[in-house]
Amino acid sequence: MRIAIVGAGPRGLWAVEELINLAWQRDLELHITVFDGGGVKAYDPAQPDYWLMNVSAAVVETTTLGSFNAHTANTQTYPPRAAVGKFLADSWDALPVPERCTLTHLAQEVADPGALTAEFDQVLEVTGHAGSWAGALTGPDVLRVYPHGSLDRIPAGSTVAIRGTSLTFIDAVLDLTLGRGGRFTPQGYEPSGEEPAAIYPVNRSGRFMNVKPDHSPDMSAVVDRLRPQLHAAQDTAEIMSLIHQVATTLCEDSEGIAAVLAGDSCEDGIAELRKSYAVAIGAQPLDARAAVGIAFRALYPDLVQRVSFREELPGFRELARRLEPVAFGPPSRNAARILALIDAGIIQAPSTGELPAADFRIDAVLAPPPHPPVRTDSAGFLPGSSSHAVIGRATELWVLGNDTLSRTQHDVIPRWARRVVSSISPAHVHGVPPMRARLEPWAAQLVAEPQQCQQLLAEFGSPVNVLDARPMLANVDELVEAGSDSGVEVRIFFARKANKGLTFVDTVHRAGHGVDVASFRELSQVLEAGVPGADIILSAAIKSDELLRLAIQAGVSISVDNAAELARIQQLADRPVNVVPRLAPDPRRLPPTRFGERSAVWEEILRSADLGFVQVTGIHVHLHGYSAHDRATALREVFGLADSLTAAGHRLSFVDLGGGVPMSYLAEERQWRHFLAFRGSQGCAPFTWKSDPLRNIYPYWQTPTRGAWLQEILQDTQDGESIADGLRGRGLRLHLEPGRSLLDGCGLILARVEFVKKRSDGVPLVGLAMNRTQCRTTSDDFTVDPIVIRGAGNSDAAELEGYLVGAYCIEDEIILRRRIRFPKGVQPGDIIGIPNTAGYFMHILESASHQIPLAKNVVWPERVVDRIDLRGEVNLDGHRI
Repeated sequence: MRIAIVGAGPRGLWAVEELINLAWQRDLELHITVFDGGGVKAYDPAQPDYWLMNVSAAVVETTTLGSFNAHTANTQTYPPRAAVGKFLADSWDALPVPERCTLTHLAQEVADPGALTAEFDQVLEVTGHAGSWAGALTGPDVLRVYPHGSLDRIPAGSTVAIRGTSLTFIDAVLDLTLGRGGRFTPQGYEPSGEEPAAIYPVNRSGRFMNVKPDHSPDMSAVVDRLRPQLHAAQDTAEIMSLIHQVATTLCEDSEGIAAVLAGDSCEDGIAELRKSYAVAIGAQPLDARAAVGIAFRALYPDLVQRVSFREELPGFRELARRLEPVAFGPPSRNAARILALIDAGIIQAPSTGELPAADFRIDAVLAPPPHPPVRTDSAGFLPGSSSHAVIGRATELWVLGNDTLSRTQHDVIPRWARRVVSSISPAHVHGVPPMRARLEPWAAQLVAEPQQCQQLLAEFGSPVNVLDARPMLANVDELVEAGSDSGVEVRIFFARKANKGLTFVDTVHRAGHGVDVASFRELSQVLEAGVPGADIILSAAIKSDELLRLAIQAGVSISVDNAAELARIQQLADRPVNVVPRLAPDPRRLPPTRFGERSAVWEEILRSADLGFVQVTGIHVHLHGYSAHDRATALREVFGLADSLTAAGHRLSFVDLGGGVPMSYLAEERQWRHFLAFRGSQGCAPFTWKSDPLRNIYPYWQTPTRGAWLQEILQDTQDGESIADGLRGRGLRLHLEPGRSLLDGCGLILARVEFVKKRSDGVPLVGLAMNRTQCRTTSDDFTVDPIVIRGAGNSDAAELEGYLVGAYCIEDEIILRRRIRFPKGVQPGDIIGIPNTAGYFMHILESASHQIPLAKNVVWPERVVDRIDLRGEVNLDGHRI
């Protein structure tokens, strides 16, 4: 999509940030062109430091770089506008543009933005003050204040008449005094001799703007009380009455407040400024003008909501024009400077009418917004247009409070950005950013049949773990065939700890493969399922004597972790037992591991083949991660140990490489790369619960996987010998203990939506009838997109982005930590499907806290409860209690 943004001020930056964040969050392709030319650049970084902000720096909203105050270490309430301009420029430079997007800046003025719709799919006008207007002063002696340097041609000692006494006037007089070497001291103004002889201010009222108090009282309680009335106000008179009520809580001069609201006249502009300054710094109590100013500012956010995007209230434009100089005047620092220049005889008393005769005239009145204002919808689009939007000054007062820096008054720009990308955003439910699952045919068919899913929950409760072991055999065969292609015999032992469902044990057993067990119950259940001890390896990290006795009795191979464990096995063995010492590889070559003993330790312990009933039949390795290179490195060290043990008389028949066989959950590699880039980018909007960085997550896309990965290991060659050569030459089989990889495509969690609500701060929450332990491993999150199965009688609803929350009574009870986007809404009675969760996610951390029953495990397509759920508890002898 091609998007043109006319205007590169704070609003233009905000619009681009919103687009880029949406591009990251929804994985979109956007080509944005920003036209930057013409108009008044209020935040030009090149302007002088004495041109100050007129509002508190706290209103400068967070950009790509964070907040202005934090990023710049600013401590000034009213810092230089140039500092803000530098912050905005740095924010432009720091924009984290996604790989599929482009951002182009063109330093040119656009005379007719509407004409850009012929070239661009979307056009946004976010221009500020126009550079010229019909009411501007003309003539060779007329100067403008901006850009900085425009007043340099005024010689020292000249007389200057300035139209306007507002903020631009202050910039002008500071440029002609402070900018020419003058100094402001506690005693007043010290001229440099380069100043004008006299400055004559002229405006319609003959007064200066009211000075903003250094410390305004907290008005939240009274505003909260009057808010309903303000939003229900039917005319300008009601609004004036409410402002009057707020002001009278600050000042008892009710008549004076009424006069200010009606537009009182000014007899002495200088005296009024002195009093306003004294009130602002706390030297005098609040008067009527200060009270009205505070009241208007306090009610302003609610006035914005009441007035914007509605037919104009008769008289409100005039009221706003009267009160803005009262409420939004200069800070006391600049007012003090104006008073010092008055006392120095440089600034004369303000007057009304025509500009007096002077050497130079300065027009300090900026172009007003058009009247009538441009009218748009609440997303900024012009009537009848779906591609041309106008946001900002051109819409004043159709939209009240078009503040360029604050992002709290309106959400027009975010709404515009979402409308712009709606046609190219993913139509399916997705997390932020999208990470679409690769679905096996059986799972795709099930989630496409809402009635089947509803019946499963009705019969078995929510959540339900749906288990289909059919994809498992193809995953096994892929590994076996990869070994065969390299001339290596591969045996598979399913890592039972990855899922407790006995359907998977039955499946691998019927296919002639083995099972890896890690606890007493796992072993007893597998034996009860009919798997002979010869097809089982016990790899538990901690092994009780009861577990070892059961393994010895059943003829199970035992992966021995350490020397003490081997000694215990020797003491317990009353019949031949096969043991497989676990090797901890050299930490100089591979990361340190808690599993196993170093090669020299095993060589010392096993230097004799006479170990009583104990027989060493293989060597085991337990590695973290999925690196093929690490496994090849470990196998070469295994070969050295194997040679030593063989020389000592031990008869080895296999090497067990353990688990860690990689798989991919996602349909597209590009989405995984996009997620990693998004997670690592600076400045993107938060996309997880409480900004969780998700540092520890499973690699949801990997390559190579399974068979290709195993071939890479077997073909890894060093000094002319491949790993396959090393295995064949020593007559060793290769055993693997995959769990997650064998269960790829074998499971799906279904959970019922119980509610849709908002957190206290407005963040949407979707409550599921499940708890977070029912889809969790030791990693931070399951970052695969869920699926929505529409509930009976439910239809599509409004788009929603929120978080899936669960049943435990804790604040961070979050099912998936990424924010989830529901393009067509989500409602109670809908079902959330979490795909491909059979490998670890269902069971490794599941808990029945709160006495909530564990999820039922249902074998598909038979639609029967897995018999693991029909068992009672098992005692130490393997008997049901």
